[in-house]
Amino acid sequence: LVAVHSDYGRYLAAAESHQGEMHVPQHLQEVSSFLHTDLLTWLTGTQLALVLRSLPLGGGQSNGFAAWRTLCEEEERLDPAAQVAVLQELLHPRFEDAEGGWRQGWMEWEAKLARHAPLLG
Repeated sequence: LVAVHSDYGRYLAAAESHQGEMHVPQHLQEVSSFLHTDLLTWLTGTQLALVLRSLPLGGGQSNGFAAWRTLCEEEERLDPAAQVAVLQELLHPRFEDAEGGWRQGWMEWEAKLARHAPLLG
C-alpha cells in the first residue's frame, strides 16, 4: 500500500484510532476508495462481511478507512491481550492527554467504555 501513497501507514494508524463518524477529506477520496477495493479483494469470511457491511446504503463513495477501523476493532475485540490492555486503559483514563483537551478525552473514554462494555461483564 505504501507504493500507492507514501503516507498510507500514517493514514491507517489515524483511521484505526479515530473516534466517531469518519469523514474522508476530498484529497484522500481516491486513496480511501482504493483501500476499500483492496480489502474487498483480499479478505474472506467474517472479515469480508465486516467490510461489506461498511458499504454506504444509498450508494455513494465507499470509505476504506472506516472499513479498516472496523477490522481493527474486531481484531482488538477478539485478542485476549488487547482485551486486558483495553480494560487497564478504561480503569486508568488519562483525560488530560487527549489531543482535544480534558473534555475531549472524557468523551472518547465514554465512547470506548460503551464500545467495550461486554468485556466488563
